[in-house]
Amino acid sequence: MQATQLARDMVARWGMNSSLGAVQLAPRENPYLRVPAGYGERMCSEATARAVDEEVMRLLDESHTAAASLLRKHRKQLDALAEALLAKETLSDEEVLAATGLTRTPALKTAKLTTPSAA
Repeated sequence: MQATQLARDMVARWGMNSSLGAVQLAPRENPYLRVPAGYGERMCSEATARAVDEEVMRLLDESHTAAASLLRKHRKQLDALAEALLAKETLSDEEVLAATGLTRTPALKTAKLTTPSAA
């Protein structure tokens, strides 16, 4: 459910897809009611609604395939992590790295935000 809603928001609300473009095709939500504003109003044609559904399904299928591939690729580390968690319920980041044999990823560089000085 959450994956479907996120994919639908990506496509219809935030315009994060190449086939439909950067347009908002979903009504705004009322954050207090969790019901879309204009509930029941049609925001697009049937053809566009079908295109949104197809794009959502494509995103979900691609994401599922990528996740399954990653799990298969790292099965050895995943099994080692499961064994370590069965032995000890809570692991520190160092214990996770030791159990899986993985290395720490390099820290991301963060941009320093500067404010304009007063003249």
